[in-house]
Amino acid sequence: MVEKFLWQRMRSLVKEYGERVAAQVLAVKTGLILPHDDIAATVAEAVRGIVEDGDIVCVTEAVVARSQNRYLSCEELAEQVKDIFGLKPKSTLAVVYPIASRNRFALVLKAIAMASQGGRVIVAFPVPADEVGNQVIDAELARVRLGLKMLYKHLSSARGSTPYLNILIREVIAALTLQSLGYSIVGMRKILGSGIADITVRTPEGVLAPLEVTFVEHERAARKAVEILEDMPEAGQALAAGVDLGRKEFALFDARRYLEGDREPLRQVSFAEQLSAFAEEEVIHGRELPNEVFCHPITGIDYRRLYSEVIQEAGAQGDVIFTNNPLKVYELGYLDGIVLGEVHNRQERRDLFLALGAKVPVKTLDELGPSPWGVIGSNVSDYEKGILKLLPEDADGTAEQIRKRILKDTGKDVEVLIFGDGAYKDPDTGIYELADPYPALGVSEGMRDLRLRTGKKLKLVVDTLYNKGYSREEIARLVAETREEQSDLGTTPRRLVSIAATLADLLAGSADQGTPIVLVRGIKRD
Repeated sequence: MVEKFLWQRMRSLVKEYGERVAAQVLAVKTGLILPHDDIAATVAEAVRGIVEDGDIVCVTEAVVARSQNRYLSCEELAEQVKDIFGLKPKSTLAVVYPIASRNRFALVLKAIAMASQGGRVIVAFPVPADEVGNQVIDAELARVRLGLKMLYKHLSSARGSTPYLNILIREVIAALTLQSLGYSIVGMRKILGSGIADITVRTPEGVLAPLEVTFVEHERAARKAVEILEDMPEAGQALAAGVDLGRKEFALFDARRYLEGDREPLRQVSFAEQLSAFAEEEVIHGRELPNEVFCHPITGIDYRRLYSEVIQEAGAQGDVIFTNNPLKVYELGYLDGIVLGEVHNRQERRDLFLALGAKVPVKTLDELGPSPWGVIGSNVSDYEKGILKLLPEDADGTAEQIRKRILKDTGKDVEVLIFGDGAYKDPDTGIYELADPYPALGVSEGMRDLRLRTGKKLKLVVDTLYNKGYSREEIARLVAETREEQSDLGTTPRRLVSIAATLADLLAGSADQGTPIVLVRGIKRD
């Protein structure tokens, strides 16, 4: 009764103030929609008495796919992956640039790991975020570390003729080792030109500290660090580090305690096994930073650890790397296949691998799983049981069926759109809300040939005409007549179906209204 009253009230307001209301977006609730339900009949019944001629009826892909029983288990997907790549036991697969999402990709990764049959799965993340903006590694840490690794490589190749470079090399090794131990590099006097100590760090406990580096003169380094501490009122600790390039050992000391006679290192580690990784200037291996936790700023999830655990639980060995050069996966040993995890850049990425003569199969996510989308845009249906919900089958055809059913049951001539993620970037989280291939996954026949929608920037037109001295009445007339005086600058071209789908997702999906149907009314289609 309340909803009916609200609809009637809204209609009366629109009628009363019709000239002011240019467009409306209306969310519609339904009952539960379950597998094998008649989605066309359900939607037609839900919009009865509400829908009007010319409306765009937007239906979320989630309920359409559910009505089609579009589900896939990890076991089923693993078998398909094995067949596609021709995998044998103990195979090695690389997964390049997947979306960082428990909901969107964790079960897909589990199936890939299962398909390796006790083998190895390498996950390559881009730096510092995936293609939709999910942060996978701290941007500043990655920037500093990759810069230090590049410097280490160049210094190492040049020091044969310049032994003095060992002084810089020891500081680079110290900084890289400190990062591995969970310390943040704040400044480096000689190398980064910042700070007044050899290295300024923030400890794992969050304490700012000057640190002096030496080969063997630990007492001298400790004394200097304590002196620098007196000039850094914001610092709470002084540190000294010894780097033995011959033995490849690193020792870290509390400078004050060292001068008081306590020579026990805070940390003492060998960096022998890390030297090869230090020289990889384009790659950060997950194992380099075992003490770092890369929590997503919004979800709080460390996707490096989550994906490693998913792979291990599926019985395979997991390795995670961070690199902006996807071809680096070829340098990590023999591969039996490569899965490209991106949604929007998948074809360009595939072309890159194939152009360089890929000798192993390279597949995109839409080639894994049932057509037409494979596992692109899939969501977790049951995490514990390992069940994925896929995108709808024949979304265009389904949209047309819904349109015809609405016309039959209500007499209203509408268009229908099946929507996924809306194409927008959240300014608060930095996440680009488009993990599906398109905002509009399917549309009825009347919307399939719509061109990119363009228009004049009305705000610029009004400002321009006002600055030319036109009166209010003249501006209104010229705007209505679209005279030549208007600016040639247009609005950003977008397809109407993408605009409508984004509006629908903002209201139904992101606002979490429990409204799988959204009516978009009054938007011009030309």
